[in-house]
Amino acid sequence: MTSPAHGAVGKREQNFTQLLPLRANPYDPNLLAKLADQMKSDPDTVKDGGDPEENLWVPAGYTYFGQFIDHDLTFDSTSSLDPNSAAEATNLRTPRFDLDCLYGDGPDAQPYMYDTSGTKLLYRHDPGTADMAKQDLLRVGVNGRAIIGDKRNDENSIVCQIQLAFVKYHNAVVEHLRQKANDENKPLTGGQLFAAARDQVRWTYQKLVMEDFLPRIVCHDVLKNLALNEVQLADGKKPSERDKAALRAKNYALYTSDKRGNLPLEFVGAAYRFGHSGVRTGYRMNDQVDVVTPHTKGGRFSIFPASDDPHPPELSGKESLLGFDPLPGNQEIDDWGRFFPDYTPYNPPENGLIPKAEDDVERPAMRLQHAYKIDTSIVDPLGALPRAQIAGEATTKEVETMFNGKLPVATATAGSPPRPSLALLNLLRGNSYRIAGGQAVARELIASGFPYAELDKKYLCIRKAVEKKDAAGNAVGGVFKYEAIDEALQGDTPLWFYVLAEAQSKMVAALGLNGDNQYKEFNENEMLQGDGAKTQLGWVGGRIVAEVFYGLIDADPESYVNK
Repeated sequence: MTSPAHGAVGKREQNFTQLLPLRANPYDPNLLAKLADQMKSDPDTVKDGGDPEENLWVPAGYTYFGQFIDHDLTFDSTSSLDPNSAAEATNLRTPRFDLDCLYGDGPDAQPYMYDTSGTKLLYRHDPGTADMAKQDLLRVGVNGRAIIGDKRNDENSIVCQIQLAFVKYHNAVVEHLRQKANDENKPLTGGQLFAAARDQVRWTYQKLVMEDFLPRIVCHDVLKNLALNEVQLADGKKPSERDKAALRAKNYALYTSDKRGNLPLEFVGAAYRFGHSGVRTGYRMNDQVDVVTPHTKGGRFSIFPASDDPHPPELSGKESLLGFDPLPGNQEIDDWGRFFPDYTPYNPPENGLIPKAEDDVERPAMRLQHAYKIDTSIVDPLGALPRAQIAGEATTKEVETMFNGKLPVATATAGSPPRPSLALLNLLRGNSYRIAGGQAVARELIASGFPYAELDKKYLCIRKAVEKKDAAGNAVGGVFKYEAIDEALQGDTPLWFYVLAEAQSKMVAALGLNGDNQYKEFNENEMLQGDGAKTQLGWVGGRIVAEVFYGLIDADPESYVNK
């Protein structure tokens, strides 16, 4: 296979690679549908203040930075959800951290994304109105669609503003380099200036991915022999980035050099989809309180419409964070401190650092929101994806055909078009790829000598609310108990679910099991303490993600490691 040009949109003949042999037989789709339904959490409201679902390792912005990374690396628009289809999975993005989702094919091929000098990316910035953000992505006037390198970076109002932040950052770097070159009396031409700025932006982005994002989501022990941060050379000096790449070359167990022509199916169809479990029901975007609708209060919005909300098209992008329209003025992020911490070298918080606040005070203190835990529970809005904008009409109809004309999970109000769950689509996608189950990857790691034990079946479970009443007969909320998945999937578990179950296993052990290893009831407040407060990817999920990330960085001759 010939690799496409660095930063160019990929070719359809770019087939994904694989880490392990593919499955001979797919899973039963009915079992996957049952599992997807089991994973959906009960409907909840968007609140301020501490939330037991929060993961203290990961502030909420990293969920959408992770989505931005995904859109930089992979886009499969050719394969089918049917495991018996002949359509092959292919990647329309370059398998590199090169920001082709930002730059597209560059100013020569896509000049409409750039200013007349061909150095800066265009975006909209004007005073705005009550209905329109003061700054937004460049958009087509007819339908409001964003003119960007990857349309998916307008899927919701958070990733949209991350894309915009990178546009503005690139432009700031252009100005910095232009001034520096002029001060040194070495002016840069338009093409030279663009290329120099693009390199600086890419290298900064790559360092954020490897040095900040990755250690937040993957356990330290899993990363240790890839990050090599504790290694010294024979002369006592710290190794350079090139030295580290040479040292870790022998440490790859899964994503070895012969598989780096593209991304592996196990990453694309399972391990890197861990971020879906971190999505919150909704987010506070700003300190507004005067814009109130039936579904929002002030600056708080659900990520997508809830499963019991038919969400007519005219509400698109107004009462939830659903994108693909001009950014509404009341969804502008007024302070990125609501989503990301002040940048310091990564140092996970200790227990109990979630600030306490009243849920409905009119002017809540500006608070860092955290992503939800990496676990097997998926929030309700993802249990009923917007059919046209997110799931896609063609995909939805394909699922309906697979299940004899109906969606297998009831996800919408009576009389409204059915909407598929994200969990179901993920499980069906992995099934269509025929990727190996979680236990097969675990055994490969064990055979390679890693200090890992295959998950016991008791950890293949999902947290569910328990209906409780007090002495007066009033409902008591906040009580949970884990329940096992179908026995038919316990010995050979879909990789995506296994990755999530592995990440939550310490929490299950700490909160959900009694002395006889039976599931027990626990209060949600316990989820803010010790192993209940923090979840990260373990050996199977973490190793796949980490080896792919490091493998891509090491193999790219233009990465910050090899510059």
